[in-house]
Amino acid sequence: MLIKKTNHDELFARGIGIKAGFGIKTVLALSLLFCLLLVPSLIIPNLWAEEERPPIYFKFIGNEAFRFSDGKMTLFSDFPYQSGAYGYMEYEYDFAAEKGPVVSLITHRHLDHFDPERFIELEWKIIGPKEVTERHSRLKVIPLKPEINFANLKITPRVTDHSNTEHLSYLVEWWGKKFYFTGDANEADSLKDLPELDILFISPRFYHSAQKANMLPKAGKVIIYHHETGEIVPGCKGCIIPEQGEEFIVK
Repeated sequence: MLIKKTNHDELFARGIGIKAGFGIKTVLALSLLFCLLLVPSLIIPNLWAEEERPPIYFKFIGNEAFRFSDGKMTLFSDFPYQSGAYGYMEYEYDFAAEKGPVVSLITHRHLDHFDPERFIELEWKIIGPKEVTERHSRLKVIPLKPEINFANLKITPRVTDHSNTEHLSYLVEWWGKKFYFTGDANEADSLKDLPELDILFISPRFYHSAQKANMLPKAGKVIIYHHETGEIVPGCKGCIIPEQGEEFIVK
């Protein structure tokens, strides 16, 4: 379930899944704990792991950049980018505030998606095409593989086309949720064989061409990115077109 959040403090308070009071989940958990104490040999596989899955909260920064976190690690899509590059969205960001493991997932080298000079200053990990990663320390680069596993992330890069650059789109699986980031891909065939998604991140132009070709994958929610401020996307019923700074939580 995707929930739009407007209260920043509430978002981060709820980001680790803690709620006050004794709800039905708490009662059930206490009952199960009592049973386990009475019967030490009783084994209930996966139940606690399922309960411990945290929500993922995320915030739109600009262009195709989002900040995602499960409370323990942070994932960025196409960030840091060069603020205002090519006339696209400007932003300000407190990079020093980022703590813990951070991974940047970069689709391609264009400055409205990636700022190499800014990234050099950061102690973050990076996943991206060779054109993006080749100038950075090997200690910061997570090697490309058909399937990349990092912490609780499973990332599947897909080679896609865009303006004579090395370009990757990404399927990200995190705590049982599936997200797909198209980047600036524009070939409808690149959407073939995707699993059912929780969220599809796609540009307005690509949304229309994929819709026309009847190639949009099944997704619980579509989020438009790389749009203009205040842009309306005709025919995109139920789509979310985020404003900069807008925050969400997916459970």
